[in-house]
Amino acid sequence: MGAELLLYGYGLVCISMLVFNIVYGLSCRTEEGRVDRRVAAMEKRICSQLDLKRRESQIGIKHLNWMKKKLSRAEGLMSFDRFLEDWELGEKERDVYLSQLQPVILELARVYLKKENTQAAYFCHVMDRHRLYGFLKTEKIWQVMLSYLWKDSLYCRVNALRVLCGSGRPQVVIKALMILGGRPRTFLSGKVITEELVSYRGDTSALIRDLWKNFEGFTLMVQRSVLDYIRLTSGDWQKEMESILNDPGRDKELRFSAIRYFGRYPYPPVKETLLCFAREKDPLRWEFAAISVGALGSYRGKRVEKALVEAMRSPNWYVRYNASSSLLEQEVSLKKVRKSLADDPYGAEMISYRREAWKKKEESQGELLEEKAEKQESSSQEMPEAAPPLKAAAVEGPEEAEAEEQGREMSAKA
Repeated sequence: MGAELLLYGYGLVCISMLVFNIVYGLSCRTEEGRVDRRVAAMEKRICSQLDLKRRESQIGIKHLNWMKKKLSRAEGLMSFDRFLEDWELGEKERDVYLSQLQPVILELARVYLKKENTQAAYFCHVMDRHRLYGFLKTEKIWQVMLSYLWKDSLYCRVNALRVLCGSGRPQVVIKALMILGGRPRTFLSGKVITEELVSYRGDTSALIRDLWKNFEGFTLMVQRSVLDYIRLTSGDWQKEMESILNDPGRDKELRFSAIRYFGRYPYPPVKETLLCFAREKDPLRWEFAAISVGALGSYRGKRVEKALVEAMRSPNWYVRYNASSSLLEQEVSLKKVRKSLADDPYGAEMISYRREAWKKKEESQGELLEEKAEKQESSSQEMPEAAPPLKAAAVEGPEEAEAEEQGREMSAKA
């Protein structure tokens, strides 16, 4: 009896799951239909306004009020997002329409700021996806978007920072970084901040100048993100980076960022400093040695080579790993390196391991290039041959043109 009840219970659970899946699938399908109908209705309304605008050169206030009412709800904003994604009326028409929608967009920014985090994050996403902020000529929108950085949602803060970086205004970005580093409530990962700064859509030189001017006012986390951004963007700030590298009062993370900068952009005046860090023997300062030997791969000279070979004897695995990578990058003779490390099995093993990994990487890259070349060759073979120019005789000269004319007359007589 107990086994039968267990089987019946199991069957009931399976039936319930099946019914749930059927009901959920039907509800999703009906919801899709509702979204399509809302998009079609919005498209019809907007197209009629565009036709009216061609005659009156301005969108009516009635339509703006209707759009504000519709887009104030999440489902209306979703329909507008879908409509803009599938826009088929031409880029010029789209830009003209969105530029006249400025007051609605500003009002929507204020409306969604008061809504729950998911809807606020989605509004910021739509703003960034369709560059709606690019049509706003008022500075008030940036004050509202800065307020989104105080929301509790991580997604909302990330999307808002993306919009602010898309503004192309250095002072707006500076204010955003001040807010993000001001309190734990507005915390964002340094990597996220760097990634969003890289997407900045303005003059990067002007932004970096303002970042240096306000550098001391940022928190440590934001300072490191700023240095990483500069490293990924420009090699024109060696003097400022050198001052951070040589300042023992700076946090070590900032000095690490400066070392990485000079590994990406070689700068001879800091070569001695990097060599000094590479010879660091204090086990508590192993990061300085590890990052420096990695940066020395961009520098040449016997002293650099000697320092890298010495670093291969380090008891720290990361120091040996980076030193071997730098030696391979400089194409130093492996026989010479192995001979120097004859009495150190750990260093010899590391250089052999990195050499094998380097070779496999080169082979895989070569295979990818061969596959790409084969695909291009096959596609070129499949393409039909170009037809000869129709008026070739006209550019060959008067004799060829006359011969062709005589041929036509003979064929006509025949």
